[in-house]
Amino acid sequence: MKKLFLILAMALISCTPRQDNTKKVWAWMVGKTTMTEGQWDYYFEKAADAGIDAILLECHGGYPEVLEEPSATSNVSTAANPAGTDPAPDFRDHAAIRIIQNALPFAQKYGIELHAWIWAINRTEHSLRNAHPDWYQVNALGESCLDIKLYNREHYRWLCPSRPETVQYLKERVAELAQIKGLAGVHLDFIRYPDAILPYGLHESRNVVQDRVYPQWDFCYCDTCRACFKALTGVDPLDLKDPTADERWMQYRWDALSAVTSEVCAEIKKYGKVASVAVFASPEESRKLVRQDWPRFRNVDIFFPMIYHKFYNWDDYQVLTATREGVQELREAGNNGILCSGLFVGHVPQDRIMEFMLYTRTGGSAGICFFSVENIDRTYGYWARLKSDIAQFKEDGESK
Repeated sequence: MKKLFLILAMALISCTPRQDNTKKVWAWMVGKTTMTEGQWDYYFEKAADAGIDAILLECHGGYPEVLEEPSATSNVSTAANPAGTDPAPDFRDHAAIRIIQNALPFAQKYGIELHAWIWAINRTEHSLRNAHPDWYQVNALGESCLDIKLYNREHYRWLCPSRPETVQYLKERVAELAQIKGLAGVHLDFIRYPDAILPYGLHESRNVVQDRVYPQWDFCYCDTCRACFKALTGVDPLDLKDPTADERWMQYRWDALSAVTSEVCAEIKKYGKVASVAVFASPEESRKLVRQDWPRFRNVDIFFPMIYHKFYNWDDYQVLTATREGVQELREAGNNGILCSGLFVGHVPQDRIMEFMLYTRTGGSAGICFFSVENIDRTYGYWARLKSDIAQFKEDGESK
């Protein structure tokens, strides 16, 4: 069956006109301020040698680094008051900026396109948590995500997308990165709500039963969300018999997230940079699990659905069907963004890399993205096999 699929996929590729970006290869990678020049050089050289064209470099993740402010004249955030009349403490992300500045010379040396990868709605920096705890999401039990450890994860701290302060704060964070000369784009991760339901393959390892949505995992019911929804509908979501089944309340949350994403991505594009987002594997699962209706995000140049199929208990072939679903829904929504499927290296055996790349291409993906450079590096023999398969993947992409 696998051989038949490969033969049919190769035949389809050879006779179907495709854009140049269909053979572009990406990878996610984690950056640290403590990385040495030797480490930067090693990773970028290995990536370039394997045929990777672009790297999404994490510079602000779940445990963001903190650097001392370099001078007393640093910019002051206006996130607390968009009008600028009551300036907040300086939240400038000096560590993220330093990571990108340190990586750029090596990306340029090896001809790799560099994008700054940051966590968006999920923000764990203590400076923000201490200054504005009211900006964070509240579950249906009235508990702030700052006061509980969702899924026993310390880094699960989520800003409310309904608050204008959230939008302003994120616009400031992307703007300070987008202004870095030589950077190609800014990549938003965790641009979603907390998991109302975890991907199905994780339930046992996280010791949860989620046959439906339970109130402790259902967000956001903060005063702002409740007031906004009531202004639209005349109903407080907490007064609904079953909020999780109410289409209006679900639509409100989809729309709130789409609005903040669209505005933050517009800020990235204002500086001439590529705006991209990491999203859940398929639109249907995204809407259900994390309230993320990503085909309706606007101002996004590239969507990277993380089709980490084993986390969903999916068959391998569903990498293709998830890709196809995403491409189709983007088209139906009139979205001009392109889709580039993301694969989890641990779910892709090295003797089947080409098979999985062809799943994504046949599904309509514009290129391929691997998570992650580090996973590739610690899997013996993966670099060599990836190099040969990427070369074949790109050669086949030329056969139009």
